[in-house]
Amino acid sequence: MNPTELKTATHDRRSCSGTRNRAVPFLRSAFAISTAFVAFFLLFLGCSLLRASHPRLDTTRQRAISNNATTTGPFGEIVRGPRGKSEIALTFDAGADADCFEDLIAALESAHVHSTFFITGNWAQKNRDCTAAVTKHGHEVGNHTWNHLDLTRQTDDVVRDEIARAEIMLTELSGQSPRPRWRAPYGARDKRVLRIAANLGYRSIYWTIDSLDSVEPPKTPQFLIDRITRKGDEELDGTIVLMHVGVRSTADALPAIIANLQGRGFHLVTVSELLRSSAKAP
Repeated sequence: MNPTELKTATHDRRSCSGTRNRAVPFLRSAFAISTAFVAFFLLFLGCSLLRASHPRLDTTRQRAISNNATTTGPFGEIVRGPRGKSEIALTFDAGADADCFEDLIAALESAHVHSTFFITGNWAQKNRDCTAAVTKHGHEVGNHTWNHLDLTRQTDDVVRDEIARAEIMLTELSGQSPRPRWRAPYGARDKRVLRIAANLGYRSIYWTIDSLDSVEPPKTPQFLIDRITRKGDEELDGTIVLMHVGVRSTADALPAIIANLQGRGFHLVTVSELLRSSAKAP
């Protein structure tokens, strides 16, 4: 190889080496940008999934609740409706192996009364026609979970599943979403359970008066009638009364309870009607 050819070859090798040296930083930059993009995409996807699994509380429904209602705790659990409207909400819990409630529906219909039924998903699945009859007759449904478990003893995932599964079944059968009405089985709830329910769009509806119809020993119809009707008008105003589906004495006592309360000027309404934001100040 002559000197001219040697010089040319040497220049070509240096040019190739320079090109490779300049390409390395470029490739490193491109790799870094690609890695950052992938990381950002994964972070965005993770946040989206997190929001989907933990939906925000439905504040529009929360604002529909009267400021005069009696609430408790950081999640605004309802324990009583507003006073001054002469309204009472009779509520019925349906779960476990309770019989259907044609007798309750008949008694309410004959008195032109609408109520709220807190129904478990499992019960609804076994009593499809009765569940559908709730909204057919102008009543409303509330979520009472799927299996009527003590939620304070369950994991977060189980609590969420109990509430979510019941909502799907109740909505399908009744044609009405139970949200935001929810009542914990046995009334067993703590801050953790209430927070999970709130994140699913629910607000706990407790009670003012427990009829004790599900508490041993079995109660007579007269006991249940006296338990509710012997209270004074001021004490009854705005109350949420707890009763149960499938209790024979409750069905037998209901006509007399309704007649007494209506005779005293009380309007018997659903929970949603009781808590509506148009309530008058006491």
